[in-house]
Amino acid sequence: MEIHPGKQTFIDDFFIESMLGTQRVLNPSEKLTVENSIHTVLPEMPWERDEATGPIIYDENQQIFHLYYQGAKGRICLLTSTNGTDWARPELGSIDFEGSKTNNIVNWPNDCPAIGAILWDPKATDEIYRWKRIHHFPHQGVWQALYSKDGYNWQHYPPGDHNYQKQFFGFGSSKETFGGPIFPDAPYILYAQRGSSRRTRVLGRRDSNDFLNWSGMHTVIDQDQEDPPGTEFYSAGFDMANRTDGGLRIIMLNTYLTDLSEPYAIEDPENYWGESKGPTVIPARIDGFVEPQLAVSRNTVSWTRYRQPFIQRGQPGAWDWGQVYASGPVRHKEKLLFFYNGSDLTHNGRSPRPYEKAYARPVRRGIGLATLRPDGYVSIEADSYASGCLTTHRFRQEFGGRLNVNVDASAGELGYEVLEDTGKPIPGFTVSDCDPIRCDTLGGILSWNGVTGWPEVSQERQARYPELTRSEFYIKLRFYLAPGTKLYSVTLDPPEVTMWQVKIKGRID
Repeated sequence: MEIHPGKQTFIDDFFIESMLGTQRVLNPSEKLTVENSIHTVLPEMPWERDEATGPIIYDENQQIFHLYYQGAKGRICLLTSTNGTDWARPELGSIDFEGSKTNNIVNWPNDCPAIGAILWDPKATDEIYRWKRIHHFPHQGVWQALYSKDGYNWQHYPPGDHNYQKQFFGFGSSKETFGGPIFPDAPYILYAQRGSSRRTRVLGRRDSNDFLNWSGMHTVIDQDQEDPPGTEFYSAGFDMANRTDGGLRIIMLNTYLTDLSEPYAIEDPENYWGESKGPTVIPARIDGFVEPQLAVSRNTVSWTRYRQPFIQRGQPGAWDWGQVYASGPVRHKEKLLFFYNGSDLTHNGRSPRPYEKAYARPVRRGIGLATLRPDGYVSIEADSYASGCLTTHRFRQEFGGRLNVNVDASAGELGYEVLEDTGKPIPGFTVSDCDPIRCDTLGGILSWNGVTGWPEVSQERQARYPELTRSEFYIKLRFYLAPGTKLYSVTLDPPEVTMWQVKIKGRID
């Protein structure tokens, strides 16, 4: 399922034929929670245990955020918000607590103690199954899957073989959970940590056609020579519905920057582990920082990665100095929202003070929020004080169409022209004919002397190549970027003109 048909971003090379005097620039998100985490609710009610932190799921139909968190005695509780920053306890009226149902306790099976991974399913054809939940680990030997109509009242799927499949995710996954075919266009997908043969954490993926029966795990992201030594991958924030945005699956790759000086044999476990007990020998490095990076893919297997932090950890002493685990993007009111779980200590409880033992102080945790303009992950910009250009790959000309761009040209200028696929500018649609853009716009319309969009195949061009049908004529775009211009994406309507390859759902063995 494509969220925005016809849109082409410039995060990877897919729609780019050439770049001259231009460069890609990663645009880190703007963190809104620099000083403090989002205030959710304190554990003020007798059924609550800790300050609310947990997965935040967006109901796209109701435009309401749901935050699930662990309450006292295994209960699951819920907060709701209309903007992602101001949270309240809804009165669900489902579960009795000390003689009253006036509470925000979710109706959740008692034999399912963990929250797990929750999906608001945009693909659901039956509202009964709009909400779905699974967990990476079995409970008492049984792998559990839940569903809900409203996100408030949950129940188990009918029992079946799926309850006993090998569904262990994590560093120590058994060999039976690996292998098998890969279906890139499967309706549902999971990315999770798995262990490598080098005692490091890498990212694996599974897919499913029904959300119950899952494929074997395959490694899709591992450390390479562009990563600094000690780089591992702890988890990812992603869309479980396996949707594409501009043809791309976009994930937040929560990258684990381990401590290379950490020994395998722990000589002084009491001092090393702090108050918690730990082993004298560790199977893999357990201390380091976590921060999210941007990664995109067109097939869920091959990934384009940006190695800079997408959400910066805080400065020493900040509440999110040690670890930042980001969720996937949520589009809300012309902004992309990125929620994250943060901590002021490293993975093994170290503070910025180098000689302080692990967990010498109470850990501070919370939920953070960062934002970005739509499609704002990567921009094309001039690489010097001179203008540069970008030429797209070709697409079908046919009967013409509409062009919109997401661009910030408030400090520059965007010019553009239409070329035949040979590179020859089409008369009337050259850069000298265009109406240049000199503003910041999410959907600027491309026009030439007031004529919007690209033209249909002309009779003159058809006469030059009478053996070609209308659908066999191709054109491409060339953008001219003055210094200070940031080009994020272009959207073509009708979107099918870019589909020069036959789309076949298949498998990778």
